[in-house]
Amino acid sequence: MAEKEKKKNRGVPVEHNFQGKGQRKCRFCGSARALIRSYGMKICRRCFREVAEEIGFRKY
Repeated sequence: MAEKEKKKNRGVPVEHNFQGKGQRKCRFCGSARALIRSYGMKICRRCFREVAEEIGFRKY
């Protein structure tokens, strides 16, 4: 049984197994759609429009 688990896991730590669009979520609302990931923000575009000025962005 341990051999099957080892093959399935391939020796990769558990926290590195979760990747992809479904695992990324907005910090404010939890939505996984339309994420802005640049600068490590991880905020959806709707929440970004609400908090952009508070974060330090300004509209040109």
